Amino acid sequence: MQHINDWLKQIAHNYILVVIAAMLFFAVKAVIGWYTYRHYDQKLNAITDKLNRLLEQKKPD
Repeated sequence: MQHINDWLKQIAHNYILVVIAAMLFFAVKAVIGWYTYRHYDQKLNAITDKLNRLLEQKKPD
């Protein structure tokens, strides 16, 4: 564990940590965005299906 702490202290002043943090942030943001998209896409499809069924019921035959 001490070896890891020494290594982190050594690179703490580099931009490597900033780059790693930015990559992790955007990766997590992309995953959250993908799940959000899927959730609202399913809701939109459900609304579209309901609307199509209503329109089919209202067609004058």
